[in-house]
Amino acid sequence: AVLGVEFKDGVLTKDGQPLRGVIADKIISLHKDGLPIDPLVKFYENLNANPSKRAVEELYPFLEHKGLPITDDGHFLAYKRVKENFTDCYSGKIDNSIGKVVEVPRNLVDDDAKRGCSVGLHCGSIEYVRAFNPGLPVVIVKVNPKDVVSVPYEDHRKIRCCRYEVLSEYDRDMVNSMPDVLHDDVGNPYNVLDDDDYWDDW
Repeated sequence: AVLGVEFKDGVLTKDGQPLRGVIADKIISLHKDGLPIDPLVKFYENLNANPSKRAVEELYPFLEHKGLPITDDGHFLAYKRVKENFTDCYSGKIDNSIGKVVEVPRNLVDDDAKRGCSVGLHCGSIEYVRAFNPGLPVVIVKVNPKDVVSVPYEDHRKIRCCRYEVLSEYDRDMVNSMPDVLHDDVGNPYNVLDDDDYWDDW
């Protein structure tokens, strides 16, 4: 079990302090079902090291909605489209080879969630990578929630962060087998564009 975590009278505490919010509710639900809670507790701790109140509030609902997995150490996995030489699609200067840790100064990443297209390191859901530059490689990246800078409102398929680790290449055939037209939760089609402006990495 995670050190310092206790359940008492239906209240979840960490080091004696009550944990509240959507993540705490999920941890309590998992505990009641007899399922492991350690990864989510570690995720909660990492997330609360994030200096952005908005990122803290918006990241977990985004991950849960998009089905992006949380790792044993409380990080999460996401997808990123890259060029054939594994550099970023926007500038062609950032090396996203397997095993690389990519990092930029946090204060250079746009933290305005109202801007969907802006500067920063981007990654997101499988729908996100499917929508742009089809045929190019897709990598799986690991992100610490403390390094997430914003969850753009305009495009609910991606996040901007200041650091991630490139773990592996994702099967291109699985990506390319997805339909050309993707739909949101209420059935409206997304625009599937080949638009490099959406990839404002350095």
